[in-house]
Amino acid sequence: MILLYVITNYLTPLVIGNYTTKSTSALYIATNLANERPSKPYRTTGIGAVGDPEYICIDLGGSYEATFLGIFNHNFTLMQAANDSLILKACASDCGTCNWAAPDDSVDLTTLPSATCYACEGDQPISNHKNLWHKVDFSGSDYQYWRLEMIDTTNTIGYLEVGELVLGQYQQFPRGILDTPQLGAWVRLSPGRADGPEFFMGNQRTHWGQDWTNYYSTSERFDLVLTTQNDPCIVDAVHTFLKTVQEAGGKFVVVPDDEKPFSYYVMVENLRDYAERKIYGRTGELREWRLKLKSLTEGVILL
Repeated sequence: MILLYVITNYLTPLVIGNYTTKSTSALYIATNLANERPSKPYRTTGIGAVGDPEYICIDLGGSYEATFLGIFNHNFTLMQAANDSLILKACASDCGTCNWAAPDDSVDLTTLPSATCYACEGDQPISNHKNLWHKVDFSGSDYQYWRLEMIDTTNTIGYLEVGELVLGQYQQFPRGILDTPQLGAWVRLSPGRADGPEFFMGNQRTHWGQDWTNYYSTSERFDLVLTTQNDPCIVDAVHTFLKTVQEAGGKFVVVPDDEKPFSYYVMVENLRDYAERKIYGRTGELREWRLKLKSLTEGVILL
């Protein structure tokens, strides 16, 4: 039950030449995969078939170890048909010469983390989660070439979409008390999963009293709260975290619980007044940092 976060996305500095795809929509191109706007996606022109998957092959420009993959604002359906697949592969050879039928490493992304869905009452299809995440464990190996393969034969729309693709390394905050109650830290995301959506709507009322409304997109809001009691090491760690996040533009990925399938691509909305002293004492104090988070909106196209 660990809170994970990812700040650096290896795809962020890439240009169109770093991507090789099976198919690409003329409007929704591969660089949309890392534009920090899940509402402006990458889109294929097909749904893949056995032996002929839709794929995105990425040349990172150098070799990197990845421990996390996140897919945000996708349109995948069940991924449960006999020939459906969602696989991340890695290879030392380039996108054109690698034998992708037998890559150096691969991970099946259709398995949700840690059989989590027992807590959600039965297996949850991928379509229930607009955001997917998965730990990547390739035994510390570094790779320059990564390929995401997709086959979604039950997708009736006729194409596949990925709003944002995050490939990087996760870091973690233990949830609950560390060490001892006197020297511990407590980290929590409130609410622990999205349950208070914010809807962005267009609303116009005519002179005759008619209401014209349009739905545009959906977002979620959270508070990330870090509490510590008189531990300078934890204070320094929190300051480093805040500085790193804001220097990266205030956007990062948060996974509230590494045993659950929920993940969110968020930005920090408050730029000051994070810390508050909750309890004073002669030998210590209880401090709390509160970050106001908003998930990056999903649902609007071509913004």
